[in-house]
Amino acid sequence: MAAPDVPATRATLRHALLDELTAYAPARQMNLMRHWPSGRMSLVHLNVLFVLSGEGPLPMNRLADLLDVSQASATGIVDRMEQRGLVTRERDGEDRRVVRVVLSAQGDGLIAGIAAERRDKLARLLEALAEDDAAALLQGLRAMRVAREALFHATQSTPNASTEAT
Repeated sequence: MAAPDVPATRATLRHALLDELTAYAPARQMNLMRHWPSGRMSLVHLNVLFVLSGEGPLPMNRLADLLDVSQASATGIVDRMEQRGLVTRERDGEDRRVVRVVLSAQGDGLIAGIAAERRDKLARLLEALAEDDAAALLQGLRAMRVAREALFHATQSTPNASTEAT
């Protein structure tokens, strides 16, 4: 195997890495994300599914905040998602005025399917790599994870971290 074309300076290397990491066309990615076995899925609905999957059941006002929409808009979004069987609404046990949005079994299954499909596609890509390229990629990805965790920890312990984080 020929030696890879490695840029000479750190800035050039960083630029080349950013080019490689962002080479996949965003429009194509968004198009792929919108077509699922359960039918056409809006990016807003996918966002709600991912938020609920990560955060768990949320009061409607908190979901609206996380989506950066009005509570009325969030209610409309949840109405449509509930009609499709992706989420349900539950009254809070202690305060009946609070309505929590909950990921349904179908919504949870959709999230699991997305994760499985992504993992399968990545596995097929990795199979195409030479063993030494795969080992180098693993080393680089582990280094990125460590750097990401260190950066995340640093921004969490800094006052005003929410405005400084990228």
